[in-house]
Amino acid sequence: MLRETFSIIGRNWSMYAVVVVGTMALSIFDELSGKTTSSGATSFMWGYLAMCVQGAVIYSGSFAEVGKRAGFGKTFPYFLKTAALFIVALVISLPIFTLLPSELGVSATVLVFTSAAMIVYVLLLSLVGTWPVSSVTGLGTSLFDALRRGVARFFPTFARLIAGIILPLVVSMLIFVMASQVASPPLLLVDGRPNILMLAVLAIAAFLQALGVSYAAVVLARVYLAGEQGSAKFGAAAA
Repeated sequence: MLRETFSIIGRNWSMYAVVVVGTMALSIFDELSGKTTSSGATSFMWGYLAMCVQGAVIYSGSFAEVGKRAGFGKTFPYFLKTAALFIVALVISLPIFTLLPSELGVSATVLVFTSAAMIVYVLLLSLVGTWPVSSVTGLGTSLFDALRRGVARFFPTFARLIAGIILPLVVSMLIFVMASQVASPPLLLVDGRPNILMLAVLAIAAFLQALGVSYAAVVLARVYLAGEQGSAKFGAAAA
C-alpha cells in the first residue's frame, strides 16, 4: 500500500505541491495574525486530499477524473461523515480531563488530550472509516456496512492507520523541536524576512502529513474495496 501511495503522489504531484504550499501559506497567515483561524481550511484540505486519493484507488484514475465523478452530491456527504467521526472521537476523549491531575499544567493536559483523541480517532477509522469512503461510489453507505467491513479487517487496519496518521505527526514534531533549538527565534518570519530553516522544516512536515493522509486513505479505500468488490452493484458503481 505504501508503494501505491507513492505512485498516486507521483501521478498527481502538482496537487501535492499545492497542498504543501497552501499549508505553508496558512501557517504564515496564522503567525502574522497571531491566531489559528486557518485550522478549518487546513482540515478541509486534508479531507479533500483523502477523498481524491480514495477515488483514485477505487476508479484507478487521476485526481482530475475523481473530481469529475464526485461532484457536490458525493463530496458534501463525505465531509459530513468525516467531521462526524472526528467529533465523536473528541466526545469520547473528553472524560480524560477527569483523570488528569490539576497540577499537570495546560500544555501537558492539551498534549495528553490530543494524543488520546487521535488514538480514539484511529480506532473509529479502523472500525467505520469506510463510512465516508462509501460516499465516493454511493454503495454500502450505512454505518452497519462500514462496521461490517471494518470488523473483518480491524487489526491490520488499525496498525496501518497508526503508522499512517500518528507516525508522521510524531516525526514532524521531533523535526520542529530539533529545528527550534537551532533557529532563534523559531518563527517562519523574522523581522519581516523569511526564516529559511523553519520554512524548509514546515515544507517537510507538510509533505509528511500529506503522505500520512494519503497512506491512510489508501488503506481505508482498500478495506472498502475488499468488502464490496465482487458484487454486481459495485461493478456498476465503479464503472
